[in-house]
Amino acid sequence: MSKKSSSNPLAQAWLVLVLAILYGGGLAFVNSTLSPKIAENIKNETYSLIPELVGNPESFEVNEVLMPLNENENLTIYKVMSSEADGIGWVIPAAALGFADKVQLLVGVDYNCSQIIGMRVIDQKETPGLGNFIVEPAFTGQFSGKPTAEQIEIVKTTPSKASEVKAVTGATISSNTVAAAVNEAIKMAKPFIAAQIQ
Repeated sequence: MSKKSSSNPLAQAWLVLVLAILYGGGLAFVNSTLSPKIAENIKNETYSLIPELVGNPESFEVNEVLMPLNENENLTIYKVMSSEADGIGWVIPAAALGFADKVQLLVGVDYNCSQIIGMRVIDQKETPGLGNFIVEPAFTGQFSGKPTAEQIEIVKTTPSKASEVKAVTGATISSNTVAAAVNEAIKMAKPFIAAQIQ
């Protein structure tokens, strides 16, 4: 009896280990299978949002530009030009870790990267009924027209400065996550864009 009870925890530990390996392998397989499709969906959504993020021009062309993040990694940003080859703006993907998971968004700036034209959250898993309101135009619309010379600040009251955006009620962490992603994207892209347009 004592032999049987002492081997039970060991048997259960092996069972947990085997199940963890099987589930981990299954998740890795699903992830590797679906990753290209997810990336394609995000790219398609990005292209569908580009016009809105640069002020809805009547005619435009989009060029993908690789912006170096470090010596091993690049980020694709989107240069938007008119049909006459005049510069319209840029769309920069951005992400930051939110309350629940990574928040992914797109930031549209003017051609000189001096002003935000638009911002859209394209993926988030924030708390339903609170943090997920970061996708609503009442919040995202506040970023339009903000100068890039100063970092965006989240406030809980009515904004009193050009750089301030009012937080989603009850979701300060999620709101700050969006502002952090926007600020970091502009900080990285601004010198690169300046070099591209000279």
